[in-house]
Amino acid sequence: MSTNMNNINLENQLDEKTEELISNMEKQIEAKDKEIANLKNELAYLKHQVLNKNRKIFGSSSEQTNSMQISFFDEAESNSNLKVEEPTVEEITYKRNKPSKNVGKKDNLANLEKIVIEHKLDANEQSCKECKNDLVVIGTKSKEILKYVPAELYVEEHITYSYACKKCEENSNKANIIQAKAPETLLHKSMASNELLSHVINLKYMHAMPLYRQEKYFNMMGVNLSRQTLSNWIISAARELEPLYNLMKEQLLERNYVQADETVLKVLDDKGKESKKQKYMWLYKSPDENHPIIIYDYQKTRSGSCPKKFLSVFSGYLQTDGYAGYNKVENIKRLYCLAHIRRKFHEIIVNLDEESLKSSRAVIGFNYCAKLYEIEKELKKQHGKKQNYYEERYKARLEKSKPLIEEFISYVDKEIENAVPRSALGKALAYTKPLLENFKFFLEDGSLEIDNNSAERSIKPFVIGRNYVLN
Repeated sequence: MSTNMNNINLENQLDEKTEELISNMEKQIEAKDKEIANLKNELAYLKHQVLNKNRKIFGSSSEQTNSMQISFFDEAESNSNLKVEEPTVEEITYKRNKPSKNVGKKDNLANLEKIVIEHKLDANEQSCKECKNDLVVIGTKSKEILKYVPAELYVEEHITYSYACKKCEENSNKANIIQAKAPETLLHKSMASNELLSHVINLKYMHAMPLYRQEKYFNMMGVNLSRQTLSNWIISAARELEPLYNLMKEQLLERNYVQADETVLKVLDDKGKESKKQKYMWLYKSPDENHPIIIYDYQKTRSGSCPKKFLSVFSGYLQTDGYAGYNKVENIKRLYCLAHIRRKFHEIIVNLDEESLKSSRAVIGFNYCAKLYEIEKELKKQHGKKQNYYEERYKARLEKSKPLIEEFISYVDKEIENAVPRSALGKALAYTKPLLENFKFFLEDGSLEIDNNSAERSIKPFVIGRNYVLN
């Protein structure tokens, strides 16, 4: 009996040891599996880093600019000297170039003036060389040529006459003097016409043509306009237009919806050389289709104190990317941009092959963004021309977009628990999670846009310019 009991105890001990051994092995396998999974994620992260780096170096990017494609924002301030007298006009000569024979393809010419030139035979050629009878018109051919007339500079001399009433002067010893009015210009004491001033500013800030190139441009047209003179004009114009800027800012801040963005600027130091310190251009925009207002605010820092000060009296929806500096703005509803969220997932899947795409969890996040954009596109197509477009969009968003956003939030909450924080997906999820809750604000008003792209487009002229060599 005791022998049987000993055998049973021995078997139980063996079973316990076996179970313990199996349990330990299972734990070891689980740990190894976890380690392998982490190594795979780490490898995927490193591959993504390499691919992303290669894409930035060798691939095309709409957001990347060449270092030589910078428009120095404060060039006018650096070259301006308002104490210098205006140049005197001696003689302006201009040589007209012949238009090129190689005209481009016909595009939309509907808004251009059309000059019709008919080509007929001379009177002595309108008879048949064989029988000497008169030739008869049997048809015509038409060919349109897009002509270019080069810009022209000329001087307008305005002579104003003064008039006096001699009768009044005889009767009261006081002449009644009246003077004819001359055209007024923005810069009263300058020779710059409004048209020329507008052209200089447009070339500088819209077409990124530095003033030293404008100096050469005007020189080719036969007139000497120094960089200093051009700089003085721009600074003086800025002072004259400041009340208009303040009025636009006042009206912007009275609205209930503002988009904001900021970008780095290349500027010149006191010696005229490229400054090593980064400056910033802040943009504030009301994306009203009928009456948009765009305000630029130049600052020396990217601190959140800049938008806080500028928007101190604003109360409404402020739409931005995820930059934390905007959190300092008070009394606003912070609405986030879906385009920046989508971009994080796109950066992951753009480097994946077809097979990897099937198993990528990032595709799910990207597809949520794509579906939300598709809804917006369809709403624009169906209701865009209606007067109650915003009201229709508001209702449709609650029906179609709201459930998708809730699903998107659930997806992010679930995925972020298992994602490696340093991985590309982990970073995308970490960026997205705190933004989605506030992104839902766009469901509250049909006039709110799904992204901040309108503001980004408005700020690009400051970072995308023409290639030029500094002298």
